[in-house]
Amino acid sequence: MYSTPLAAVGIIDDFTGMGKDLKTLLTVVVLGIIYVGSIGATWAATRSILKAFVAAVGGAIVMGVIASQTVLSNKTAEELKKDHTVGQGAAVVRVIAAPKPIVFTASTADRAHPGRDA
Repeated sequence: MYSTPLAAVGIIDDFTGMGKDLKTLLTVVVLGIIYVGSIGATWAATRSILKAFVAAVGGAIVMGVIASQTVLSNKTAEELKKDHTVGQGAAVVRVIAAPKPIVFTASTADRAHPGRDA
């Protein structure tokens, strides 16, 4: 079937393409069905258009986050690679003595609650 080393590269590319297609299938078809099903289930359980609308908005937000996960992961990777120490000079720390705690003492007359039985 395949007799050259370049054929192995083609096989790997085929599997990579199938993996991307499977990811697209999962994110578009399966999550879309779950999204529509959750809206329908919410409406069937509550018979409220408002609650079904809230479920639709919440599901749309979740689908948006899932759709933009590559952008978010790239931004996170860039942020982790940044050198955040640029522009920060040596810090000066001032050490002061801790203040003494204030202790309040109350007499028994102050603790009594007028109008209540003790």
